[in-house]
Amino acid sequence: MEIETQHKTEHIAEHQKSAMEEAPPQRRTVWTLKQKLVRVVWGTLGKIIWICLPSARSSVLRMFGAKIGRGCTFARTVEIIIPWNLVLGNNCHISERVILYTLGTITLGDNVRVDSKAHLCAGSHDMRDTTFPLTRPPISIGADSFIGIDAYIAPDVAIGPNTIVHPRASVYRNVDGNCALQGNPARVIE
Repeated sequence: MEIETQHKTEHIAEHQKSAMEEAPPQRRTVWTLKQKLVRVVWGTLGKIIWICLPSARSSVLRMFGAKIGRGCTFARTVEIIIPWNLVLGNNCHISERVILYTLGTITLGDNVRVDSKAHLCAGSHDMRDTTFPLTRPPISIGADSFIGIDAYIAPDVAIGPNTIVHPRASVYRNVDGNCALQGNPARVIE
């Protein structure tokens, strides 16, 4: 019994040693030092100004490189990851708890409304590569569109103008516009 236990212990030790020798592939950052520093300033000073001066939200985003049209409004709890990848037309409204995951560029046309808890995700990873490199495909939402409560817009999606994305819909493909989308995956409805 004692010999059997010793044999199992040796086998486990060998397995652990071989696993340690096969180091995982090295991941590399896609962010420059300047971008990392700006992200730190955005996550600290930018957020403080964002919360304390609601009327200055568009100006703060512009200071960090975003292109924001006239008359845009942002709720206090909007989360914008990389402000310099955000492009908004005029009179856009972004509601409470919206996530604009701007690793890639997110572009909204004029008069776009994004309702509470919606998630526009312009970033992912290449799952075919063992290092899982960051991908930053853009998202584009056409003018006069509405993104409903808790809707999800996937990376590399372009939605044409005058589109309504119903609550909780998940859009994974391009849509020409002038339609309404519902479901997961989202489909055009009558």
